[in-house]
Amino acid sequence: MPGPLFLEGNAVTLRPIEREDLEFLHRVMNDPAVWRPALDIDPMNYEQGEEFFETVLSSSDGVHCLACTDEEPLGVLSLTGSQYGPDETSRSRAAEIAYWFAPEHHGQGYGSDATARLIQYAFEDRNLRRLEARVGSFNDASIGLLESLGFEHEGTLREAAWYRGEYHDMCWYGLLRDEWQSGQE
Repeated sequence: MPGPLFLEGNAVTLRPIEREDLEFLHRVMNDPAVWRPALDIDPMNYEQGEEFFETVLSSSDGVHCLACTDEEPLGVLSLTGSQYGPDETSRSRAAEIAYWFAPEHHGQGYGSDATARLIQYAFEDRNLRRLEARVGSFNDASIGLLESLGFEHEGTLREAAWYRGEYHDMCWYGLLRDEWQSGQE
């Protein structure tokens, strides 16, 4: 059962991730349609899921939300410290945004709605100046989502990811608060 409402989008709500959501997390994070594009190749058993919940999702080192429609979980979104680490994040006011959704909810606009709402929260409520995201060049859906929300391709790490038997580029995307604000007008 999803936790209390934290943020509300047009079609989805974002809620804190609760221990009761571990079954959903375990199922989806072991689905090849999720772990392959996320480049997270190790399977997750229940004990590892508990540890992930305790050390990552329950820590104060980021914001982790469960995207839902009504009471149905759809996916997870996160804001975490930028590549410069926790101390630098406060000075640079930057964070990395990441997301994944259960395959049965792909292509329905939930990811765009939930990510747009988390971006608004990052800039308006957390006073961040910059968001960044990393995505494999093979992940057209995620690239399309980022670009539709105003993210700019800022760089490429050539052949930095191994995906389905081949090396692929990793693309870095960024969005500045003033760019986001001008897109809201």
